[in-house]
Amino acid sequence: MASSKRQPPTADPLEAALLAAVRAAVQAALDQGAPGSTIGPTSGGRCQSIGALAIAFSGGRDSTALLDLAVRLRQARARGFRDLLAVHVHHGLQRQADAWVEHCQAFCERLQVPLVVRRVLVDRRGRGPEAAAREARYAALADAAREHGARLLLTAHHLDDRLETFLIQWLRGAGAEGLAGLPPQRALGELLLVRPLLDVVRADIERYVALRGLPYVDDPSNSDTRLLRNALRQQVIPALAAARPGMRAAAARSIALLGEAAEVLRECAASDLAACAAGAPAGMLRLDRLAQLTPARQALVLRHWLAGHGVSTLARARLRDLLTQALTARADAKLLARVGSLEIRRHRGLLLARPAQRSIPALATIVWQGEPAVAVPAWRGVLRFETGAEEGFDPSWLAERPLQLRGRSGGERFKPHPTRPSKTLKRLFQEAGIPEFERAQLPLIWRDDRLIFVAGLGPDARLVDRGGPRVRLSWQPDAPLLSN
Repeated sequence: MASSKRQPPTADPLEAALLAAVRAAVQAALDQGAPGSTIGPTSGGRCQSIGALAIAFSGGRDSTALLDLAVRLRQARARGFRDLLAVHVHHGLQRQADAWVEHCQAFCERLQVPLVVRRVLVDRRGRGPEAAAREARYAALADAAREHGARLLLTAHHLDDRLETFLIQWLRGAGAEGLAGLPPQRALGELLLVRPLLDVVRADIERYVALRGLPYVDDPSNSDTRLLRNALRQQVIPALAAARPGMRAAAARSIALLGEAAEVLRECAASDLAACAAGAPAGMLRLDRLAQLTPARQALVLRHWLAGHGVSTLARARLRDLLTQALTARADAKLLARVGSLEIRRHRGLLLARPAQRSIPALATIVWQGEPAVAVPAWRGVLRFETGAEEGFDPSWLAERPLQLRGRSGGERFKPHPTRPSKTLKRLFQEAGIPEFERAQLPLIWRDDRLIFVAGLGPDARLVDRGGPRVRLSWQPDAPLLSN
């Protein structure tokens, strides 16, 4: 006799697959641990506190599906889903933006998920609208997640997004790193950004939302094919799929392989960079070791090194030109290349990056009244006065007249050594190994019309003596100089 008990409804295979994908991605991230955080398994195998699980929620179809999946996993008491936080970024770029906030608030109230709304101002200077909005969005998402103690941030990017990004980067001529864009995980400061739906096609997300009857908003800009991503989505990818059945899965495999290749290249670049930097001052490269690498590895090292100085992108031709200048110029040749806000220079077999120099004021005047240090913002440094020194200036003589900080005018002579004749500053700087490009940052200290101290060289030996209280001068720049 058949049982009269009602059987629980069987979950749609698609729903089960999406729930499993989100659960697996989050648990893998928890096991790995966010950068710089304490999440992850303890020695006993139990997971430490992870705070809230933040979910980027635009109100669109994809993020609506992701938030609904996370709530269902919370109901199933899946590890990591107990405390959810939805974060909506208001870009202010569409007339409907305020209505979207209201929609997100109503949906989150229905799911009993707290919602944080962040308003951003999109700065488009020097960038396209999509890139500018993306940068502002990620900054706002990360800020909200940190503020609420989250260590993981989920976004609803899927396989079609990944394919679109690949095509955009390909059209821009990107290398393996760019072509492999949208990795399943990446560090976002101390957060870990996780994309649990990255292997899911858009059509499956659309079907899930329809099965669940979920409300969502639709951004009208998504239909504007003047935007490259929309043109690829609506015109190019459908044509490719029609011409080659299974194109999406094949492309996903290629993108995954590119990601693996990019990871290998990063490891190679890091290893070569460490070898080229060994024995050099912090942040600098030894050109003799760089020259021993093949041209391709040289380019990798230089790009990796520039990234460490905040230069994320540099055209391939510009990179090659910089390498040529650095490695083939005469040993005594000066190299100056502007890269963003940096100056790239050679000095005694080293390659170094420095913030671009600003013009130095011709004159700054101070009156010493016995304090241990006087800040001179115009020269971006501090003039220090060490009292009680065995050798130095007479303090009363130093205090009775104003002191002036001046730049070099040319032809100045100076005598820092008591047993040697005076020499030109140029000669003294050369003997002290002070790079020419740093000399303009070193002030000359004058008392009336007498040069009494030169930063980097010291005092005039004829004006210092021993016996009685003495004051020793020193100059401390705000940013360290190569000669220090």
